[in-house]
Amino acid sequence: MDTRVHMRRRQSRYLQAEAMAGDLPPEIMVEILQRLPPKSLVRFRAVCKTWNSLITNPSFISDHLNRTAQPRNGNNFLLLQIDRPSSGQPSTHTNDYQEFYSFYSYNQLANSFSSDRFSFTPRFRLYGYSTVVGTCNGLVCFAQHSIIYFTTLIIWNPSLRKYVNLRRPIIPRSGHIHEHRQYRVLYGFGFDSMNMDYKVVRLVTLNNERDNPQVEVYSLASASWRSISVRVPLFFLPAHLRRTTQMFVNGALHWVVSRKYGDQVQNFILSFDVVQETFGELMLPRQLNESPLILSILEGGHLLAVLHTYSKKNMKFFSIWVMKEYGIVESWTEVLRRDLNRYGGIMTVLGLTGNGKVVLRLCSGAIVLLDPVDDLVKSLGDQEYFHAFAGPYAESLFFINKKTNVLSY
Repeated sequence: MDTRVHMRRRQSRYLQAEAMAGDLPPEIMVEILQRLPPKSLVRFRAVCKTWNSLITNPSFISDHLNRTAQPRNGNNFLLLQIDRPSSGQPSTHTNDYQEFYSFYSYNQLANSFSSDRFSFTPRFRLYGYSTVVGTCNGLVCFAQHSIIYFTTLIIWNPSLRKYVNLRRPIIPRSGHIHEHRQYRVLYGFGFDSMNMDYKVVRLVTLNNERDNPQVEVYSLASASWRSISVRVPLFFLPAHLRRTTQMFVNGALHWVVSRKYGDQVQNFILSFDVVQETFGELMLPRQLNESPLILSILEGGHLLAVLHTYSKKNMKFFSIWVMKEYGIVESWTEVLRRDLNRYGGIMTVLGLTGNGKVVLRLCSGAIVLLDPVDDLVKSLGDQEYFHAFAGPYAESLFFINKKTNVLSY
C-alpha cells in the first residue's frame, strides 16, 4: 500500500475518533477505551490531549488491568519459548539463541483459542542462561544468570514491547558467600497493592547453614534495591533442585523449601508478604511433608499449587495439589495425577491455567495443553525448545507513561 494512502487512512481514523470523543459523555468514552487492547490505546494517545491524559493516568491503567484480568474475559497465560541454537547443541553465547515468545489466550465460556507470536531481544550479557522469575499483573520478570556470579534482571511488558533493566543487587558478590561455593539464591516477583508498586525479592542463603539469609528488595517505583533486616524461618534448598519456582498469590510470594529436625527432613512453603515485607510459612499436606522426591511451586491459576514428582512400583508419576482455601492446611486437595509415560512421555509440567488446564512439555519436544476433564491434549507447539515457561498473564498498560530507563524493541 502506498505510504501516503496509509497515512491518509490513519489520519481519517484519528479524526473520527476525535469526533467521537467530543460527542460521547465522558463516562461512556472511558468505558469504551477500557475495553480496548494496549496496542490500540497506544495509538489512540495521538488522537487528542484529553485521550492522552486519560490513557496514561495511573487510575485508568489500574482499572484497565482489573477489567482485563476478569475471568469472564478469558483465561490467559504467557508461553515463553527459547529455541535451541542452529547447531543443535547448547551454547553459553546468548546470541546463538533464537528467542521468541507466544501469548496464548483461552476463553472458557466461548471455548475459543487464539495465539500471538513475537520476538524479543533484551540487552542481556553475553554469557549465561535465561529463566523467568515469574509473571504478575501483565509484567514478566526475566533473569539471565551469568557464569561469573551475578544475574541481570529485566521487567518486561509484552503488550507494549517495553522493558527496564534493573540495577545490580547490592548484596556483595564476593567474600563470604562465594568462598563457600554453596550459596543459593531465591527470586520472587510480586505486586504491592498498598503502594501500587512491583517488587523483586532476592534471598541469598548458604546450603546446610543456619545463618539468617540476606534479603534485598527491588522497588520498580523507586528503581532501586534496598537490604531489609527481617526474620526468615530456617530452611535449606534440596540439592536436586537446580532452579526453584515461585508463585505470587494472595499478596505473597511462595517457594517450596525444606528444613531438618534431627535426621528427618520436613518440606514446607516459605512465604513473603509483599506489602508488609515479612516472611512466614505454610504447611504442606501430610502426604508431601516428608517426601524425599521433587516438589515445587506450580505457576498459574488463582490458587496456591504444588507439583509433586515421585516413583511407585517402578513407575514415575506427577501429581498436582492445590490449596482450596488459602492458609487452611486441611484444604489441600490432589486435583490431578498422571503417569509420566502418558501422552508419549511427559518431560516437564510447565503450568496450570486459571480454568484448571495443565501445560505440559512432552519428551517429543511438543508443548501441549491437557484438559483433565476429558483427558485430551491440544498441541501448542511442535519444536524442540531449550527452555519453556508458562504463567498467568493479563494485558497491561504499565510502562505506557514511563520514560526514564524504559527501553523499547
